Amino acid sequence: MPPSTAHSIRRFMLLPFLCIMLMPLPAAHAAEGILQNDTPKALSSTPRASMSDAEPLLVGIYFNRVLQAEETIYHESEEYWMPFELFLKQTGLKEQERQGSVASYATNLGTLRFDTASLKEFEGTVCIAFTDLKTVFISTPVFDYSLFAVMLNIPWQPGARPKREREVPDIKAPAGTVSYVGLEARGSYDFESATNKSMLVESAGRGLGGVWNITGSGESNEAGDTFTPTRYTWTTFNRNLAFRIGTGYSGSYSLIGPSYMTGVQFGWNNHSIIRQLDAEQGYGSDSFLSFDSNQLRTLEGSGPPGGIAELRFDGEVVARQRLKLDGRFAFENVRMDSDLRKTEVYIYFRSINENPLKVIDFSQTVASRSLPAGEIMVRGGAGRTGNVLDGESGSSRNNEAFANVLYGISQRVTLETAIQENPATGTPDMLAGTVLSIANNWTTALYGAQSNRHSAADVRVEGGNRNWNASYWGSLQDAGYGSATAAKEQRHALRLSLRPMQELTLQAIGSYQVQADSLTLHYLLPAGTIAPLTWLSLSATPHDDKTYRYESWVRLGNNDRLRGIYDNAIVSLDYQHNLSRQLNMRLVNDYAFKSGDMVTNFGIDWYPGNSSSDIIATVLSYSGGSYGISGSWSRYLNTGLRFAMQYTFNMNNAANLATTDIESAYGSSTTSAKSISLSMSWDLGWSNRGFIPINRNAVTLTRGALAGSLDIANESSLSASDINDIQILLNGRRMQQRQLNGDFFVGGLPPGIYRVSVDQENLPIELVTEKNEVRVEIKNGAVTGMKIPVYAEYGAAGMVRGAGGESIGGAVVRVSDAEGTTIKKAVTNQFGYYRVDGLRAGTYQAVVESNGGIRIESPSKMQFSIIDDYVFNVNLTAADH
Repeated sequence: MPPSTAHSIRRFMLLPFLCIMLMPLPAAHAAEGILQNDTPKALSSTPRASMSDAEPLLVGIYFNRVLQAEETIYHESEEYWMPFELFLKQTGLKEQERQGSVASYATNLGTLRFDTASLKEFEGTVCIAFTDLKTVFISTPVFDYSLFAVMLNIPWQPGARPKREREVPDIKAPAGTVSYVGLEARGSYDFESATNKSMLVESAGRGLGGVWNITGSGESNEAGDTFTPTRYTWTTFNRNLAFRIGTGYSGSYSLIGPSYMTGVQFGWNNHSIIRQLDAEQGYGSDSFLSFDSNQLRTLEGSGPPGGIAELRFDGEVVARQRLKLDGRFAFENVRMDSDLRKTEVYIYFRSINENPLKVIDFSQTVASRSLPAGEIMVRGGAGRTGNVLDGESGSSRNNEAFANVLYGISQRVTLETAIQENPATGTPDMLAGTVLSIANNWTTALYGAQSNRHSAADVRVEGGNRNWNASYWGSLQDAGYGSATAAKEQRHALRLSLRPMQELTLQAIGSYQVQADSLTLHYLLPAGTIAPLTWLSLSATPHDDKTYRYESWVRLGNNDRLRGIYDNAIVSLDYQHNLSRQLNMRLVNDYAFKSGDMVTNFGIDWYPGNSSSDIIATVLSYSGGSYGISGSWSRYLNTGLRFAMQYTFNMNNAANLATTDIESAYGSSTTSAKSISLSMSWDLGWSNRGFIPINRNAVTLTRGALAGSLDIANESSLSASDINDIQILLNGRRMQQRQLNGDFFVGGLPPGIYRVSVDQENLPIELVTEKNEVRVEIKNGAVTGMKIPVYAEYGAAGMVRGAGGESIGGAVVRVSDAEGTTIKKAVTNQFGYYRVDGLRAGTYQAVVESNGGIRIESPSKMQFSIIDDYVFNVNLTAADH
């Protein structure tokens, strides 16, 4: 790069620094309002007498739409006046104190202060102007000519504002220590000699005013046993400041890139840093603030419990997983900054043969780095590169430090600067740039950087709306940028998309790359998707080698789907058929034109008992005259416990197909002829109730979780399976959660006190709760446990007759327990029948206490027992014995 060009880039990089240094501090403005704390200077308290003729008007006066009086008001010039005493009387206002002419009146909105010198006297009546009623007393006086009346709306009540008592929870969140322990154990055996085992242990909790997390992984194989702490952090924060000790990325914009480090990090925001901390991710990510999301990222979200989440890059399926019982999915370590590809997650209820319930777009955008006007974000850190506890022999450590500042100049302009120590060269990397919202539909990012004393620049443009979108990403870098061996590079990527109609999407995808003055990649190719019919879809997408991936999708009725793919000289036909809600069938045939090889797979998925928490899958494979078979069983025992077993025989070819299994047994061998593998995941949250099954990914730095159970607390023929899927309501709202055998879990809850109740409509008719709702405290990074006892209650009924057998109405029947304590009373109807509800299992006694208001001295009695049903034959006689 010529010296003049490098000098210009350096001047451009310093511009944001100078803007931040020279920006004016916001001026302090005195708050002016109706509810004032400062007392105005005293004026004369004597009402002014009218010096001009005023028009008296006899009108009705309405307070909050209710007629309260008929009085004379006065109209003078452009102002109306009404009697002040009438106003005070009807509103109930009482003067608290007076300083000079300024009187104070207490309301539930605060203290109103009124300068009585502005009152005016008309015909011996002291009046207040409508203007003062509006500006001082926050009312809205309107003269209604149709009613010939004054309408006053009073939004407050007289009297001092009641002190808001702090809400006290019935169940408090745990104070600290351990919040959860998560285990993932995997093992495989190939029936020859190789045994592979791995273990991942993760734990988190609260302590020392912050939240800590430790993750370790180990393996056991022929090379020996290892166990390494892979991630460990402690984070504390308040509204504006966050501080972390431990592992993480020193992340800035992609031009200078991240370095993995162990040390300290901080973030400060003059508005609130919670938004940057409140990323929807668990502790399974090294991200500290949301600006780190352009690194390896965990894609998380929610859907129907037991459903299917499908990760797609530009429409191509790359991974699938079954949603957990709390409705959560998580695709870990997804790289988000490598290109302009569209990253989406499709959510299905039971089968990928169905239309997706929703599509979640996780595609990256530079708009995520923009800040609102006046907001400043400062972040930085220092430490040593890598994981200092990884235990790798011969690993070297270098010093690492970085600082990053973002400033929102306006709603459309954000400036960013950064400086970062380059561990490889020992020199500082510097970056400066801006994110511009140049129009309603367009965002641009312009960045320049210097690393190893060489320069680079980066430009991104994004735009779009419902029917079109466009994106461009270009970068230039000098030889030696970043390291002495780095070659000169030039990269450009372009993507245009147009949707002229709902059934048609047209695209243009281009790439141009030059390395060391050699053109390594260049193309501008069309792409598109067309769905001429509701049951037919066709698409074509290019690769970097200028070849295409062609896909066709055909729906054959409600239960059948056929997908054909041609990619890299391999044609794949995938036919799926839903035999029933419990049984799905899949037939996949792959043929390679170059080698002539063909692999055919036939698989069946079975959901025993029609439950999404239990799946048995079998695959039969045929290739080259030989057969293979694979079988797996995956089961969610509860929200936190899942296991999967898999046996494979001669499935080497099938394992290499470009197909994605919903459930895979981790650690299974793809080279051996025969293998068996087992995986287990167990998440246990520690709360005031001990260990409870949870989903640890839903307990985050800024959010907590609620875990508990519905327990049948007395003798009953009902079992835990009878209270599956009973909705738990938080503040009266249904949450995305599922119950299994009475256990429930709701994660991702902001800290606070929640009113927890049970949806009574879905409870079996015999079951009731003692409390309508329970107040439960939730803390970030913690799991609050609770137990909701439900009781089986039944009833008794019968008839009361007189001595001659006639039915007696109006008789009082008293039911007492075995100790003689009165439980219930009932009065017979005109036909002599009565009924008593709310009786739990036990022995009771019924007696006619009175007849027609006359007490019976020696009443008839009857003893009965309730076990697990209603009793309808408790008949009595209303006569002395």
